[in-house]
Amino acid sequence: MLLLPAVAFCIDNKDKNSKDKKKQKLIVPGRWRETVRMMPDSTRQQFYDTLFIHFQPKDSFSYRNRNGFVYEGVHKLSEDSILDLGTVRYKVLERTTERLVMINASGIFHLVPDLSDTLKKIVLRKEDTARPVNNIDVMIGRWSVYKRASDGPGTIDASDNIRSAYITGPSTDGKQGFIYSGSDPDSQPSWYITELGGGQSLNCAGKSTRTLKVLRCQDGEMILQENSIKYYFRLYR
Repeated sequence: MLLLPAVAFCIDNKDKNSKDKKKQKLIVPGRWRETVRMMPDSTRQQFYDTLFIHFQPKDSFSYRNRNGFVYEGVHKLSEDSILDLGTVRYKVLERTTERLVMINASGIFHLVPDLSDTLKKIVLRKEDTARPVNNIDVMIGRWSVYKRASDGPGTIDASDNIRSAYITGPSTDGKQGFIYSGSDPDSQPSWYITELGGGQSLNCAGKSTRTLKVLRCQDGEMILQENSIKYYFRLYR
């Protein structure tokens, strides 16, 4: 009978230790910038869409590629170092105060502390100063969404949420550009642009038909509106 308290104590400690082991790992808050990118076979590759990650208190985060849409949420880091950011997952290979190395099926990403002013507030020009867009040729280029806003209670399904646009202008196949959702691979856009119609509207076909009103396209900035949702683009360089 005298052994029972000791046994109970051991069991309690075992349960506690087991729970401690299952506790989610934490990443110290801080901002990171990609400096090296490799193929999964460790071959270095050139890149222009630099990855930026900002880990914040209470496991929240934001991440984006240069001139890309900002994704926010709560991250999870499992016992086996799988970092889940919701829309993308990485295996963390190295994590120190000076270096963060991650890998997934698309490559190996080396990041260092970001000391630049990457979070500088973007000041938009007044939309009433926008010049008319009468020809799709002035819209040609690769565009990336960096902000989305709603003027009303309208919501949009994640699969319809626009990530980027590649506008080519008139072509022999009748496709004048492409619109990508956040889940589209680069080789499979969900929509293609058929024309810049009346009222400065981009008419699109593909997965569905949709019409995007062009509010602005000048000085490397484009603003498209669909119902109550506005998409703010930067010209990808």
